[in-house]
Amino acid sequence: MNDKPKPFLIIFSAIALVALLSLVPWSRLTGGFIKDYNLLADLFPSAQTAVAATTGNEVIDPEYVKAVEEMKRQQPAEEKAAPDTLALPIYQEHTEKPSEEARVDGEMVIEDYTADADGLRKVKKAIASGNARIAVMGDSYIEGDILTQDIRSQLQSKYGGRGVGFVPGHSVASGFRRTIKQSDEGLTVHGMQKAPSSKYFNITGEYFTADGPAKVTYKSGRKWDVSRLLYVAPSEGTITFRTDTSEYIVDVVPGEQVQQYSLPERTGTFEAEIDCPGLVYLGAWLEGSGGIGVDCMSVRGNSGVNNRRLNTDLAAQMRQYVDYDLIILEYGVNALTSEQTEYGYFGKILQQMVERVRQCYPGAQIMIMGIGDRGQKFQGEVHSMLTAPAMVEAQRKAAKAAGCLFFDTREAMGGQDAIVDWKERGLANSDYIHINSAGGKKIATEIVNALTR
Repeated sequence: MNDKPKPFLIIFSAIALVALLSLVPWSRLTGGFIKDYNLLADLFPSAQTAVAATTGNEVIDPEYVKAVEEMKRQQPAEEKAAPDTLALPIYQEHTEKPSEEARVDGEMVIEDYTADADGLRKVKKAIASGNARIAVMGDSYIEGDILTQDIRSQLQSKYGGRGVGFVPGHSVASGFRRTIKQSDEGLTVHGMQKAPSSKYFNITGEYFTADGPAKVTYKSGRKWDVSRLLYVAPSEGTITFRTDTSEYIVDVVPGEQVQQYSLPERTGTFEAEIDCPGLVYLGAWLEGSGGIGVDCMSVRGNSGVNNRRLNTDLAAQMRQYVDYDLIILEYGVNALTSEQTEYGYFGKILQQMVERVRQCYPGAQIMIMGIGDRGQKFQGEVHSMLTAPAMVEAQRKAAKAAGCLFFDTREAMGGQDAIVDWKERGLANSDYIHINSAGGKKIATEIVNALTR
């Protein structure tokens, strides 16, 4: 009896397994942790039709979908318009004209749609004073301090400042963030997408609770001047703070108001050991005693839709300790699909978001940051997603209607097919969506130039 494996059977079984794996909706089953893929596409390019590449592979924030459905129900029938779909999902070669609003004399600018067109001047004045704070609220596009680390370093090198600013109690990006290393024990994460009605939600997008003993640790190769921790303590207890050289034990006074512990000691290590049941940990700010601060506030998969429900009372309490001159809203990629060519609903949500953030931080200027270029596969070739310009246009219209600032990230990258070029040059990841540190530095330079020229 011949027990040797038959080559044909082995090859056939392998191809069948590969084909089966390619049909699994990984993105939907894993909540976007694993992306959908087609392992046969490179072997048989003609099988990877444009239709297959433009129907439902994108992971959309379910909170955004719920918000749009609610807006549709509340609108008069004559105003409702179902999202358009692509009639011809086939890539057609064309040249996209550079935006006349995004560039002046060939240089990227921040478009100012504020009252009296005075918002950008106010931001520039605050930065030039050498004492300004900027928050960047966003999604995985800035995860791990991508982009924000270079805005921070470039502004601090010119106007002064230390530290990385805001750091959460827990971060999914702690393994690859370059600017600080962090770890935590005993904290429960509460994300805005999971419980959007919580009274503890603020512009950071998350908060954390210590149901028992808990600990957070932050370490950096560069020292900062001030370590401040914001929290709400429903019960009494203690927090033990440790730095490179010192230890401080703080008795926590119970109350419903936001409290701050500020440690004015220059250090490169900060640890907080929490022994206070139910303590709500809002975050830590590790910064200079002066200069420029830039805070990265990213939540993976977030469309920003629940920022419309930020607690204004909580923000007013936090604002006593940490206030902002400029707040940048970096959202859109988790609402972008290859099927939808009109984003009026997202634009309205953006306007509502701007208004809510203004209520929370009335002294800050708000800037909407347009999406970067995104790739889409057409018969084996990657080009810009056909619907990306429509999203950018909706974001620009929202900025005009809300009277705030706008920066066209996609134009800064180069516009049509920029993501393909950036991927080839090592500036973007292989998903043709996210930029890497090198790409973040290029966009940061454009933003900093626009803020300081």
